Amino acid sequence: MPDKPMVSGKPRLLVALLIAALLVAACGQGGNTKTDQADRLLARAHVDTSDGLRIDGELVADRALYEAAEGHTVALYSAAGKEAEDLTLARFTQETGIGVELTRLPNNKLAERALSESGAGKLGADAIRLTDPRTAQQFADAGVYVPYRTPFHDGLAARGALRSDAWFPGYYFINALGYNSAIITEDPPTGWADLLDPRHEGRLGIVAITTGGTLNALTRFQLETFGPEFLAAQARQQPRVFDSTSTEVDALARGEITIATLSVNNAFGAETAGAPIRLVIPEEGVSGSEGPVGLTPAGVENPAAQVFANWMLSASGQRFVGSQGFVPVRTDIGEVRTGDYALPAADSPRFHLMTEDDFTRYARDDEALWKQTFDVIG
Repeated sequence: MPDKPMVSGKPRLLVALLIAALLVAACGQGGNTKTDQADRLLARAHVDTSDGLRIDGELVADRALYEAAEGHTVALYSAAGKEAEDLTLARFTQETGIGVELTRLPNNKLAERALSESGAGKLGADAIRLTDPRTAQQFADAGVYVPYRTPFHDGLAARGALRSDAWFPGYYFINALGYNSAIITEDPPTGWADLLDPRHEGRLGIVAITTGGTLNALTRFQLETFGPEFLAAQARQQPRVFDSTSTEVDALARGEITIATLSVNNAFGAETAGAPIRLVIPEEGVSGSEGPVGLTPAGVENPAAQVFANWMLSASGQRFVGSQGFVPVRTDIGEVRTGDYALPAADSPRFHLMTEDDFTRYARDDEALWKQTFDVIG
């Protein structure tokens, strides 16, 4: 091996400056980690592990459970958006010290996998997050979800947020509307009626109801609040129909559409990343649907998974998901803001929740009406 060249005088100083510059650059890149992004969304809570796990004074896990969880990880299957899940898990690990192995799939694909693995006795998840309460009930019936009570369940039951002992809503998905703020610079939208403004003809974006439960909830809200004619009026706008919220948000950011009904979480994430998108939270209200979470048979035996379930319903966990554009299930944690947006709380008359019972009662007929109205097959 040849001798390394010696560095002396000014060359040595230049090398030192180069190394320092590289270190600064590396530190700057570190500012883009999921943990750093989570910190920008919501300031860190105070964590005390001297006697179990207390976060901002609230007992999330007693000493026995927290010590048992040490050294364990959580295997999580999730149908939630990857960006949101990555941020949530970064904050969870930051506050608990527990790692999570994430498998992310769309709700229908996740259901197929979990039911297949469970039937073969090889279910690989400790906890599963879904986007459709109908699938959650299917999991409960099949034994994929099994009962587990967090320390916060009693308060949820008092507010009507629990209908099954096998799963609970970790948060509520919310749909509202948004617009491209680089294109619409005057007279911005303020409510649902703005979707019907003639200036948006051919440039309105909507997501197909077949995409999942959050779109069922949006359709039910619009039907109950404004009637079937509101759907028909949107159809006359010749909207662009997307097969996923993410592609719709991308199109809105690029200006291919100017206004859209959309997931608040997805749109807020794009806005935070610099996209020219502004959300509108109309006074008439917004639609909401449940984001089910449950533990599997392996999960109830894994103390780390128990801590995960507890943390999801802790005040800290609820505030963090609220900072991302979800509506917290708990209503005893004070106002939670998503950036400079104030979302309606779960007990607000402006929050229109489509429950599991509502899905059973309305979803099939609503889907048929929606497909007929927008001339969509599938």
